[in-house]
Amino acid sequence: MTENDRPAAPSAAAVVLAAGSGSRVGAEQNKVFLPLAGRPVVAWSLRSFARVPAIGRLLLVIREVDRAAALRMIDREVGRDVEIVVGGTSRHESELAALTRLGPAIEDGSITQVLLHDAARPVVTPAMTTALMAEAARTGAVIPALEREDIRPSNDDGTIQLLPTRTFVAAQTPQVFAARDLWSAYRQAARDGFVGTDTMSCFQHYHPGRGTWLPGDPRNLKITYAGDLAEAESILATTDPARA
Repeated sequence: MTENDRPAAPSAAAVVLAAGSGSRVGAEQNKVFLPLAGRPVVAWSLRSFARVPAIGRLLLVIREVDRAAALRMIDREVGRDVEIVVGGTSRHESELAALTRLGPAIEDGSITQVLLHDAARPVVTPAMTTALMAEAARTGAVIPALEREDIRPSNDDGTIQLLPTRTFVAAQTPQVFAARDLWSAYRQAARDGFVGTDTMSCFQHYHPGRGTWLPGDPRNLKITYAGDLAEAESILATTDPARA
């Protein structure tokens, strides 16, 4: 294979979703702007994505009320341009808002992959992101996930299905997709009134049978409750994910 025969490296956009309130943490402000190991929670993932060369655009989806805090954080912490997008009342609406901003670049081919990430997951490394992007280039869609042996589905009559282990995975983010396929799925979902539980669920609804997973990182926890901040603080005390 010659240099000219090699496929072009993907030109990706990373979308960090931060439009929730995070009320379960118990703070008066949006949890993703709370301090964590010397930086706002959301700054950690943005800094990590900024170190991935194939990611050409960074988008932060926020509530309008958080705009001033977001701009201060970007100016102090990220070191790269970050586009602000105002999200909707649900995760799905916020994803659609980001994809609508990216739509022209997706359609003209300048953006070939889109990553969607929860701002409340601060411990994401460039190495994991790069591996996910390589897998998405091959399959069209991928999520990081952890195998779970402690989840069982229940039947309608209340009994439990005792399935073999290694059957379920707990999804993490970033979830990475072929941009045009993801954009087409969300446009069709808007026409149909379909709302997915996460990005992959909407993608697979319109592209059934597609989508893979790679082993995630146990450190890639989602900050939901106040105790999660302490756990993340402990992880970040010894690890800078932006340099891992």
